[in-house]
Amino acid sequence: MELSFYSADVFTERPFGGAQIAVFPAAAGLDPGQMQRIAAELNLPNSVFVVGTEMPDRFQVRIFTPRGEVDFAGQAVLAAAHILVLSGQAPVGGALELLHNFGPVQVRPEAAQGRVGFVQFSHTVYPVIDRFVPAVDELAGILSLERRLLGERDLQPLLVACERPYLILPLRSLEALTQARFNAGAWAGSHAPSMLAQELLLFCRQTESPQANFHARLIGPDIGAREDPPVGAALPAFAAYLAAQPGLRAGTHTFTVERGFDATRKSLLQAEFDKYDQGGLKLRMGGHAVQVIQGTLSLPD
Repeated sequence: MELSFYSADVFTERPFGGAQIAVFPAAAGLDPGQMQRIAAELNLPNSVFVVGTEMPDRFQVRIFTPRGEVDFAGQAVLAAAHILVLSGQAPVGGALELLHNFGPVQVRPEAAQGRVGFVQFSHTVYPVIDRFVPAVDELAGILSLERRLLGERDLQPLLVACERPYLILPLRSLEALTQARFNAGAWAGSHAPSMLAQELLLFCRQTESPQANFHARLIGPDIGAREDPPVGAALPAFAAYLAAQPGLRAGTHTFTVERGFDATRKSLLQAEFDKYDQGGLKLRMGGHAVQVIQGTLSLPD
């Protein structure tokens, strides 16, 4: 069995930047076990498998990491939409609906000089927020940092869950964020393992890019010390974190998150959310993507 696939670098306008995502735009006939084995073989942050439906603008997607299936990842949504347009399965400038395990996500790839450019998707989340988190001394030990480097003015650590939970921690500087190292012993000896969150989203207001408002980084017990995984899956939780701040007025708020550095693989994630008293949190998230690889993967019969 021969499968066509592409790789796209997401949240960047140049090849070899951003997050590397594999997309299989015609994955009908694959079972979840095959999808998982392919994702493990490619060993990219996400591999996206797309199955068409009876409607030309609606596609079923399943997203896998090398370790298992996930319900949502912002970088995977953008990569799938970008490749569907490039492969001719979806029109430039038309709206798409990508069906995830939890429901539909509306995506709009914008046209730029006759080609797909900026891609934005909209998504409503219903966050659950818990202010009961480990003490600052415990958190400092988990991050291998001095206590004084945690916290950012009036921002405090929160546990935020949308599709998945994250422990979101503000740090005082970009230097502190890059110096943070996950301490498995401190984690095991703290109250953190009793929480559902197994990933910590670190952020600070200091950035390398002038257009970014925040720099973000994920660490955790299943993330290698040298890894800097994409943060797109955590962006809904981060938007909910910002919306939960007591001094934030109602209305629409826009922000840009930076992940990585110019010398490595920088991503720029652009987002906005609507904060109102009723209903869920309406989130719009977007970025650019660049196709890097087009190839064929052979599966045994």
